Amino acid sequence: MKRVTVLFLISGFFLLSCGGRMQNETTAAPPKTEPATKDTLRSDTGEAVSIAETRLPGSLPQRNFPIKDSTSFDNFEQTGIADNGFLKRIKFNPGHLDARNFRLNYTVPFSENFSSVVVTYQSGEHELFTTLITLSKEDTIIDRLEIAYDEIAESAFGKSSSIEKDKITVTDWNWMSEEKPVSESKTYVLQQDGKFKILPSAGNK
Repeated sequence: MKRVTVLFLISGFFLLSCGGRMQNETTAAPPKTEPATKDTLRSDTGEAVSIAETRLPGSLPQRNFPIKDSTSFDNFEQTGIADNGFLKRIKFNPGHLDARNFRLNYTVPFSENFSSVVVTYQSGEHELFTTLITLSKEDTIIDRLEIAYDEIAESAFGKSSSIEKDKITVTDWNWMSEEKPVSESKTYVLQQDGKFKILPSAGNK
């Protein structure tokens, strides 16, 4: 009788030990992931990148007025530098799901109250967009204006611009006509608050 009682107690103790061990293994806390601090942001790979490393590079060239911009597939990789994460930090939305190959081209000295930078990015295999962005001193996007476009699917459409201190003229080109290209121009001014305003004229209808 004593032997049966001892065996029963040993079996019960063994079951309690196994159950406790399984519970401890099940409820083990997952490893912690260190959150990004206010001085870092998450890269596409999930790694924390210093915000200082994603600021607008001081080596980016500044172009003076007047500026002619006709960025195309023939020359876009010869201008500026590849984006260093700056566009992600300022939350630039290209508006194209297949956007890639982002480049920072140059800055424009419009005002001391805000900064202006021209960027280019590729959409798919056949389209190239160039955009002028204005930014507050806190690197918040104020406004944007598409100033150049190129496509190589049909090589029939394009866009170029003339940038001056007091106005920006953007011209759309259409080479579908067999006789001569058709163009349409729109003129904008950059206001003191960093926003673009189209000027009323016959060509801006």
